[in-house]
Amino acid sequence: MDFISQSQPPAGYHGQSGLPGNDNELGFRQLFDIIARNALLMVVITLGVFVVALGATFLMNPSYFAAAAVKLDPAARAVGASEIRSVAPQAEQARMDTEVQIIQSRQIAQQTIDTLGLEADAELLEEAAAETKTASSPEDRMVDAFLKRLDVQRNADDYVVRIGYASSQPAKAAQVANAVARAYVEHTVADRNRTASEQARWLSGRLETLGGEIQSDQARIAQLRARTGIAGTTAAGTVTDQQIGPLSMELAQAESEAAAADAELAAAKAQISRGDIGSITGVLNSPVIADLRRQRAEASQVEAEISTRYGAKHPEHARIERQLAQLEAALQSEANRIVAGLQSRVNSARARVASLRNSLGSIRGEQSANARASAVADTLTQQAGAKQDSYDQLASRLEQVLQDQRDLMPTATIIEEAVPPIRASSPNRMLFSALGIILGLIVSFTTIFVKEVTNTRIVSSDDLAKATMLPFIATVPALERKQLVFEGQQVPPEDYVQRKPMSAFAEAFRTLRNDIMFSDTKPRVISVVSSLPGEGKTTVAAGLARIMALSGDRVVLVDCDLRRGRLRELAQAAPSHGLVEVLSKGLSWREALIKDGLCELDILPCKTQTFIPEDVLSKPTMMALIEDLRREYDFVVLDTPPALAVADSRTVATLADASIFVARSNQTPASAAALATEQFSHDRSMVLGTVLTMATNKAKRSKHDPYYYSNAYRGYVEA
Repeated sequence: MDFISQSQPPAGYHGQSGLPGNDNELGFRQLFDIIARNALLMVVITLGVFVVALGATFLMNPSYFAAAAVKLDPAARAVGASEIRSVAPQAEQARMDTEVQIIQSRQIAQQTIDTLGLEADAELLEEAAAETKTASSPEDRMVDAFLKRLDVQRNADDYVVRIGYASSQPAKAAQVANAVARAYVEHTVADRNRTASEQARWLSGRLETLGGEIQSDQARIAQLRARTGIAGTTAAGTVTDQQIGPLSMELAQAESEAAAADAELAAAKAQISRGDIGSITGVLNSPVIADLRRQRAEASQVEAEISTRYGAKHPEHARIERQLAQLEAALQSEANRIVAGLQSRVNSARARVASLRNSLGSIRGEQSANARASAVADTLTQQAGAKQDSYDQLASRLEQVLQDQRDLMPTATIIEEAVPPIRASSPNRMLFSALGIILGLIVSFTTIFVKEVTNTRIVSSDDLAKATMLPFIATVPALERKQLVFEGQQVPPEDYVQRKPMSAFAEAFRTLRNDIMFSDTKPRVISVVSSLPGEGKTTVAAGLARIMALSGDRVVLVDCDLRRGRLRELAQAAPSHGLVEVLSKGLSWREALIKDGLCELDILPCKTQTFIPEDVLSKPTMMALIEDLRREYDFVVLDTPPALAVADSRTVATLADASIFVARSNQTPASAAALATEQFSHDRSMVLGTVLTMATNKAKRSKHDPYYYSNAYRGYVEA
């Protein structure tokens, strides 16, 4: 005989009425149900992780953190740099990030270690010993250990950088933080001074080089001008350029005169050829010609008078003709002399033109050579000028660098020195506690999720209906120990039906009774079966029988669990004999009946728990007994052993009009329930439906199960 355990049952219930449904949605209520039925597990895991996290803080060495504040000056220009700098936020951000990287550099770390003599620091030595895989030398390992303890942070809204250091000693934490800050400030000055020195050295060398190049270029220019004769170049040009103009004008005049002489000579020759000597310009202007012509005119006049007076044959006439011939010859001779003079003048003019042309050509050749030399000289002069400009700029830059170096100021200022902290910064017990709780919740939720996913037991009415493929009838809620205490005594769960007839526990059995009453088959002999022990068959059988008795039905409760039957404990008096004796020895079953101590219920118990080899339940006497009980009572309720453990359950189920299959919430494996119901189906036993036992308000429930709404109708039932 199986009683529902009075201890707190495992996680609860999520049921469904009728055939298996399709309610697979995970809503807030279902999630709450999962958490509620696993609340104890979740609390245990969370508290365990919390205790471990909190305990770890007491095992950890305390660490103290001290920080110094340093103000950076992003407006400070580099040595020799222009006053105009980029003010873009990205540029400022980049400069600030660069300074932070400098503070965290190995150079600053090594300088601080050397300054404070931390080479023998126990903390750093211990951590450096663990850095053998990441650094090659002891110095590098020491710097790595130092940098792990150094923390540099800056706010995005200002130019203040906080330099912090963690140590097991508060004073040392402050000392190191201040030392790093001072080392950084000194580094800014030293770095800028070093940069200035390098710039000055480079600029001086460059100026020296440019000075030598300028002197060399100027010497080359002077040599070129002296060699080519372009040294006297003025605004009007070189000497050669000045000679070309007058010479060209002189050549033009000579050519004009030569042309005029040629023209005059040609005209004279033409007149001579026509015999018109008198028209020649030179003849007209010649006094000799004029005198000869006068004489010829006088001779001609005398000849005319002689001819008129004396005739042509007069001797005087002949003399005059001879005189005229002489005068003509003289005129011709004088004209020829004049033409020869013209020819000489033409030749002279032509020679002068040729001479001038030769001189001008020579000068022009010299001018072309001078132009080429002047172009080379101009190029060299421009190069020398460019170098001179560069020289002047570099000289100015060098002067600025030297001035900046003399006026050099740090670009960072310590605005707040670190002080020894009062409280340890690590371990942060509040943070560890919060993380422990969060991690505990994560672990607990993960555990619950895995538990829910991997759970193959029947938890809800949905699970029960799916496993058995049978209609679901009712849910029997679990009872806590305090609910089973009456008048200071602990009572079994089946007594709760009588003592709290208006409770949800009793209502579950009324639901079961109504299902039996209104069944199409109208069963009167009902067996209560299950797959495994401890699932609440006896509680369901006793509760159902008592509810029937309280409803006025004549009911007998028969204990068919021959090996572990305990229905005799419900009676006030011990039986004289039991079911085994009735079936095997033919004793009267009426004499074996005992009365329930709480209601008008007859019980046919097993006198003792016994193991007998004889199968008394399959004898005809058992069938005859059931028929006798059917005639005497309205209902016969048979309590059976677990079906998978003992074959008696299957035998009794075949003798009953109908069976009620019982499964315990969150304990009965779905495979066991399926196998048991399959056996009953194979035996052609009629199973009316299923009952889920030991369900709690914290259990997983189905919206199709009336018990899902227990919180809503709690006013209609007793607690």
